[in-house]
Amino acid sequence: LSYWESWIASRMKYTRQIVNHIDHFLAPSKFLLKKFTQDFSVPKEKISYLDYGFNLDRLKNRKRVVEPEFVFGYIGTHTPEKGIDLLLKAFSKLPIKTKLRIWGAQNQETKALKLIADQFSPEIKNNIEWMGSYRNENIVEDVFNKVDAIVVPSIWGENSPLVIHEAQQVKVPIITSNYGGMAEYVNDGVNGLLFEHRNFMSLSAK
Repeated sequence: LSYWESWIASRMKYTRQIVNHIDHFLAPSKFLLKKFTQDFSVPKEKISYLDYGFNLDRLKNRKRVVEPEFVFGYIGTHTPEKGIDLLLKAFSKLPIKTKLRIWGAQNQETKALKLIADQFSPEIKNNIEWMGSYRNENIVEDVFNKVDAIVVPSIWGENSPLVIHEAQQVKVPIITSNYGGMAEYVNDGVNGLLFEHRNFMSLSAK
């Protein structure tokens, strides 16, 4: 086994040992519930599916600011598993003029992502806006009022993404992968669109 495979095996073994010391588990998605029972041998009688609860009075009164172009948005951390590179590649293939706004604290990964954007034509690059951080209590005014759709391009499974729940509360459509906890909350063609997991051309088509 490689070092990485050995590390994963040791963590899995440790996690299975912990299971014996827990009375009951809560899984916020059916995807995670299945992971716990299959990969970590959690007995089915020791785990329940229970999604997050939300204060529905907190996120409301969205008023979209009128703009000439359709605006896609990304909200979240700039880390590899979030698939922002996939989103950038998909955006670069669009046949029409649109905008992409990327929110989240900028870090070393952001620099690498900007290098990807630097390879695009000036017209495409200039339509990508790096918005930086935002305060969650102001997410409606600072984010949702400035987008027409949210993209959740994560390459890993995600559990029960908060950004999807938040967008749905203010009726912003979501484009996300047909995998993991992401796919559980988007009814394709009804409240958003699903693309093939890790396929940037599929994302671009959607």
